[in-house]
Amino acid sequence: MAYSKEQLVEMYKIMQRCRLFDKKIATESKKGKLVGMFHFGTNQEAFEAGLMPLIGPDDYIKPYHRNHGCLSLCDMKLYVAGMLERTTGYNMGIGGDYHQQDIHGLHILPIDGLIAEDWLHDTGVAMALKLQKKPGVVFSCNGDGGAQMGNLYSAMNFASLFSLPMVFVIINNGVAMTTPTEKECKCSEISGRAAGFNVKGVSVWGQDPIAVREAFEAAIDSARQGQPALVEVMTYRKCGHYFGDPKEYETAEREARMTEKYPDPIPRFEKVLQEMGVCTEEELKGYAKEIKNEIAEAFEWAYQQPKITGDMTKGADKVFSNTEGGKL
Repeated sequence: MAYSKEQLVEMYKIMQRCRLFDKKIATESKKGKLVGMFHFGTNQEAFEAGLMPLIGPDDYIKPYHRNHGCLSLCDMKLYVAGMLERTTGYNMGIGGDYHQQDIHGLHILPIDGLIAEDWLHDTGVAMALKLQKKPGVVFSCNGDGGAQMGNLYSAMNFASLFSLPMVFVIINNGVAMTTPTEKECKCSEISGRAAGFNVKGVSVWGQDPIAVREAFEAAIDSARQGQPALVEVMTYRKCGHYFGDPKEYETAEREARMTEKYPDPIPRFEKVLQEMGVCTEEELKGYAKEIKNEIAEAFEWAYQQPKITGDMTKGADKVFSNTEGGKL
């Protein structure tokens, strides 16, 4: 499918925003300005560039813990403020980086602290959309580690049985926390398991944002017609499980092999855009500089906002909903 310059540039910007945002977090953490555990998605940004532009105003998405591509759906200043525990940020700063959510405004669903639990929660949201006769598709994202948990298969069975508008997303980045994928799964492509539930499954090379986007467009069309789909994005994360992880579980030989198989998507896409005559090298540098400034301004603004205090986190309304259940 042919895409306009605006669409291609948007995809490029999303990749750069993911990469540069992670770098900014690393810089600020080294300065001692940030607390908490941060999970980067270095080398797998094409997944986000392919998916995020397709999220419509009626859709819901549950990101996963490396999904800084969701910044394209947010107000970056409010996201950073939430991450920095500032009261003016998303979730009043209580969610930090890992648990930011906005169900009613941005349709960003909560990330569960237990791996793969949210496969089931997100399928429930898809069921609610169908029962309430609302438009929209639910995207539930998890890693290859989460794909080894039984909840995915219970969720696929339920979604298939009730013809729900659901897209299951597996970001297979070669390692689940500290376990290489080949040591947790004998399948070369996890997407093949979807066939057992009459769910359309496909695996796509995750270093090409255009290929990723095309795979998701087909999955969305299927889900809107009542046939759930699963998209497995095959990629490799160059960073550790968390910022500061020494990656002692990774061998130099395997890392070299995986890097050759899954090259950096950003310079690769830059070359594609230039060969297509879509962007010049100077234009691309300009986009990166623009995003870097945007991130710097967001952090500068967020640092000036008031911090949460302990008493702000203790109310029952921070744990239990005070609204009628069942409404999206």
